[in-house]
Amino acid sequence: MARAQLEEIIAQLLLPDSNAITAATAKLKEVIKEPAVIPALCEILTGCDNIAVRQYAATILRQKVEKCWSKLDEGFQSGVKTTCLTVLAQGPAKEVRNSVTGVVSVIAKHQFESWPELLNFLTEACMNEATQQLGLYVMGVISDAVAMEMEPHYPALFQLYAGTLSSASPEVLYLTCIAMSKLVLFIGTENVKPFASLLPASIKAVHTLLSADEDKACQSLELFENLLECEVPVIVPHLTDLTELCLEVAQSTALEDATRVKFMTFLNWLIAAKKKTIQKLKLVERVLGVVFKLLATPEPEDTESETPIQYAGIILDTIALHLPADKLVPALLQTYILPGVGSSEPLDRKAGLVALAVIAEGCGEYLVEHHLQECLKLAAGGLQDGSDEVRNAALYALGQFAEHLQPEISKYSGEILPILCSKISHDMGSENSALTRTYYALESLCENMGEKIVPFLPSLIEKLVSVLSGTGSNSSKEMAISAIGAVTSAAEQEIVPFLPQIMEHMKVYLMAPNSEEVLSLKTQAIDTLGIFARSVGKEVFLGMAEECVQLGVSNLETAEDPDLKRCLYGLFAAISSTHPEVLVNVIEPLVQKMFESLDSTEGMTTSYKDSSLLRFDLGESEDEEEEGEEDGDHVLGDYENIEGIVVENSYLEEKTDTLASLAELSIMMGPAFAPFIEESFSYALKMADFSSPPVRKSAMLCLSQTAIALHKLIHKNNYQDESALLPKMLSVSVPHLLEVVKTDKERELVCGALESLNEMLKEIGAEMGGNDAFLDELIEIVKDVLSCTTACQKDEEDDTYSEEVDDESELATVLLDYAASILPTLATAIGGAKFAPFYKMFLPLLLPKNNLCKKNWASGTVAEMIQKTGPAVTPFAETLLNYFLKGMKDSSPDVVSNCVFGIGALAEACGPALAGQYPKFLEVLAPLLKENGDGRTMDNVLGAVARMIKTQPDAVNLSLVLPAFVQWLPLREDMEENETVYSCLRYLLGAGALNTHLPALVPIFAAELSNKKVGDEARAELAQIMTAVMTGYPDLMKSFGQDDLAKLQGLLVNNGS
Repeated sequence: MARAQLEEIIAQLLLPDSNAITAATAKLKEVIKEPAVIPALCEILTGCDNIAVRQYAATILRQKVEKCWSKLDEGFQSGVKTTCLTVLAQGPAKEVRNSVTGVVSVIAKHQFESWPELLNFLTEACMNEATQQLGLYVMGVISDAVAMEMEPHYPALFQLYAGTLSSASPEVLYLTCIAMSKLVLFIGTENVKPFASLLPASIKAVHTLLSADEDKACQSLELFENLLECEVPVIVPHLTDLTELCLEVAQSTALEDATRVKFMTFLNWLIAAKKKTIQKLKLVERVLGVVFKLLATPEPEDTESETPIQYAGIILDTIALHLPADKLVPALLQTYILPGVGSSEPLDRKAGLVALAVIAEGCGEYLVEHHLQECLKLAAGGLQDGSDEVRNAALYALGQFAEHLQPEISKYSGEILPILCSKISHDMGSENSALTRTYYALESLCENMGEKIVPFLPSLIEKLVSVLSGTGSNSSKEMAISAIGAVTSAAEQEIVPFLPQIMEHMKVYLMAPNSEEVLSLKTQAIDTLGIFARSVGKEVFLGMAEECVQLGVSNLETAEDPDLKRCLYGLFAAISSTHPEVLVNVIEPLVQKMFESLDSTEGMTTSYKDSSLLRFDLGESEDEEEEGEEDGDHVLGDYENIEGIVVENSYLEEKTDTLASLAELSIMMGPAFAPFIEESFSYALKMADFSSPPVRKSAMLCLSQTAIALHKLIHKNNYQDESALLPKMLSVSVPHLLEVVKTDKERELVCGALESLNEMLKEIGAEMGGNDAFLDELIEIVKDVLSCTTACQKDEEDDTYSEEVDDESELATVLLDYAASILPTLATAIGGAKFAPFYKMFLPLLLPKNNLCKKNWASGTVAEMIQKTGPAVTPFAETLLNYFLKGMKDSSPDVVSNCVFGIGALAEACGPALAGQYPKFLEVLAPLLKENGDGRTMDNVLGAVARMIKTQPDAVNLSLVLPAFVQWLPLREDMEENETVYSCLRYLLGAGALNTHLPALVPIFAAELSNKKVGDEARAELAQIMTAVMTGYPDLMKSFGQDDLAKLQGLLVNNGS
């Protein structure tokens, strides 16, 4: 092929004429098949004067070489390599250089070790000041492609980079950092010291770049980001310098906000990854000082991008999540929060309240235990402040408290709720951050109030409905609809009298077209409709179910907005939880729509490392492409040139919620979902490797729930699993979940995996793993988590600093709790006798806990383990008894309550072996029954006594115990103990031991029969008791009026007596 012909074709491709481009493309597709095209492209690269033509020629050459390099004879290969180095040596234009570098990268993938001329050329270029930038650029690209193959040359490269890092040229410094970053993940222990010696100069280089080119300074951080992921200890000795650099940038108002946020993002990641080392190096105080200073600056107006002030809050949140609350909170309160709130400067007061609000999530248990009153007092004071910013911060704090300081904060709902309602009335006509914060606080509080919200319903609903009927902004109406959902979640069936009034206004938006003006309102209304489906009661919602299905189907047909679609899926899932029968006829199109959402690439933006490496459609056949792939060619391609894929949040949320809704539908729809289980599982498995952690967590939920759904179909609906699908699903999902626990670094994902494993173990049993090896692996993994040795529990490097600091953050405790909760489930699954030997392994990991959070979950877990293990726990009774008796003296009501429950469970499990200890048990339990005592603890005392009576009645002096027992009925908080208590009372009634106490007990029995909080099993016990009383003691029923007796008879019929 003649060079001139090919050059002319490429030149036509550059013309601003679509017809010319089309014709040229057709010609190119023909000539590209000719063997002589490669020499012709090489000639254009070396001889053409047109830069654009040379660039395109290099791009076409890369694609051709990429596809058929191994088929070229040595002469052709040698010619291409020579051409590339020649062109680079000529100092081409940047566009040509980049495209030729792409060709070199492809060849290096095949022949780096047999092409010594390449590394020699690059080394000489890097040492020559005139060609340094070219050499470093190409070196970086090659390192990205063949870093592993370059390892024998690392010492020489490090020496080379030591020289270039001393350059006065910012561009050379930048390119050196980029080239170094490509090698990081391949550094072995033998190269740690020489590479680490380059880091002080690298940090200095980034500092220099901040003055010369902020964008390149930000890009150079890739070196240190990669080092954080490195498995060998490289970065730790330099953490102080890196932290100081980030803090310096964070405070510099001379720099762009984007630059400051980039460095703060890195600092945030560093704190999370190196939490133990950060503590050991005493860097926390320094970071807190800068964070508080930033929080005390004015908020920028009308900005949609992230700001340093916002990121200061994110860093503080990370610190609160990853550091021990008992060390962080006192220092933060005394040094920053209290002085800030007491300052005469409004911005300092704002900063103090914002800081207090931010730490509520990570330090919630500690704040509840030690500072709840103080927190509320500070927030209340802020609400009365004369500064808008301070009042907004106080509202934010209230919202955070309401969300994270539960359930204790709900005790103050009577004082907080009127304040928030008043604020809504005051700001109803406005659209500002104060109103947003007010609604946030209102929702967070209402969601967790439960029945305590009932007295406030008339005024609350009136207030919120008036917003919907008013002339305020769509934003305020959207928040009001969301608040109605939160109120409904708490009120449940008590909301029913207000439904007509609410629906009258919500229907306006539910029936509206999907126009941009009301789309957000419609989406929120559909979300709230889903809450109605779950909350108002099966009977009440039956009248709405069909209409809701039709509404959902009609909207789904035209829905394009990701938020609208995810809320529609959520509505269908909610309906399935109460009335799955109404979805049977629409389940197929619904599930197909959900699959489309998971397949969709909408909202995804792909960024490339180098735009010059994009590909042309050269028109080669699929057969040629497949043949090339089999030969080991096609090694670069588009995927290796992809730098990242960014997905808009709304589309991520759509996928996350779609998977969660699929999971719920698979369980609730029963046989109607059987045709979709396999495909749903396949989608979940595919999404389990998605880049977004929330999507992955939801995918794990869907994996476990679809497996559980199939198991239920097989064992409860006689479904014939003819293709043995369930074993196949389990053989894939269980190892995946175990691997996540072992190797994933995202704690929330690990918690999700542990939760899914626990759920599968409960529903499917020990056979979920297929063999005993699974049980061994599960036990080993639980042990690893409790020993804090999994990937997400360690600093990224196994360094000497991190080994000296325990991770006692509340977030770390949550992970331990998820792991420990598997143990009682496992005891149930394999049987107490088989589980008991594992007490020797797990008790040392569970019992000696000093941290408050750890004591809470550890005491509760051990008590549940005993209950599930049964008599086989007896050999460990003395150790466990001493632990519980000591725990009953703890300052935490939760720990005391758990230990009381544990004593009862131990007495029940060990039977006669502990009967002689009953007087001692009763002696320590009795003082806990008192006025204003902790409700849950008192309930567990009654439960423990009931277990002793049922297990060894002769060992309990009933004449002394029963008066106090009866005095403190009914139960207040721990409704799960009702079954144990009423089962005991039924036994005592049959034994004639309750006669003198029945006048006091019968009104309690009658009232509790209608208590919705009492579970079905406990109600069945109560029904049997009342039936026996009505038959054997008719005189006791004379105090009941006819209406009361009729109601009681109805309750007895409904509860099976």
